[in-house]
Amino acid sequence: MAQQARAAGSGAASQPTAAPTTSSFEFPQYYNYPPMFTLQPNLNTRRAQLDKWTSLVLAYCRFYRIFRLVVAPSAGSTTASGSAPGPVRVDGEEAAAAAAAAADSDDPTPSIAYYAPNLFHNRTIDRTMPIGEVREVFDDMRRQGRIEVIGAPATATLKAAPGPGSSDSFSCYVFWKTPEEWAAAVEAFVDETAQRGSVLTLYELTSGDGTRGRELHGLDPVVLQRALAVLVKRGKAQVFGSEESQGVKFF
Repeated sequence: MAQQARAAGSGAASQPTAAPTTSSFEFPQYYNYPPMFTLQPNLNTRRAQLDKWTSLVLAYCRFYRIFRLVVAPSAGSTTASGSAPGPVRVDGEEAAAAAAAAADSDDPTPSIAYYAPNLFHNRTIDRTMPIGEVREVFDDMRRQGRIEVIGAPATATLKAAPGPGSSDSFSCYVFWKTPEEWAAAVEAFVDETAQRGSVLTLYELTSGDGTRGRELHGLDPVVLQRALAVLVKRGKAQVFGSEESQGVKFF
């Protein structure tokens, strides 16, 4: 699994670490229903299954605050995560070091990728969804604007089998809040702190003391960029500066 995760993520550590949380996600009742792990040919039933899987993925990622998810075919059977009930960080110590370096500058914390060994593999009922059908779930989520696949053209389809020599694994940003919803959260923060007309760094929006206790704190930098793009398009913000040190002015 670590080898496959490296193909989709940014390099897996030899000792992956679990996502920080004090409790475990509570799966819905339908997760323990064996037919859920095989997409049905009947179109209405299949549509209902896809909707349930979308809701489950979004709820799972929201619970653990996962913004970047690695999907790999053997995630369910891997023993790398031991008995960890939740997601496992793919890039381990490497990402932690990068995050620490970012904390000493005005740059936002880099994206951290996780894979979820138990998301499409239910050990209790011994059911694993085939990777081709997992890809169909995520393809449907992409059409709904709930994920953005990293490194894949916007017109590509995840349902298609990968080419020779490629991996079944892929990595995506998960929008458990849409960019529009994150844009509204950014606007609310700016209004509540009376900072219209002010210039804020990306670090201040996601890692500064002013956002502590808010959902914005710890927001993935790429997801933040998607939210800011919404505000720029609406004429409510202007982003300037270099990629390493960007500022945002709100109108």
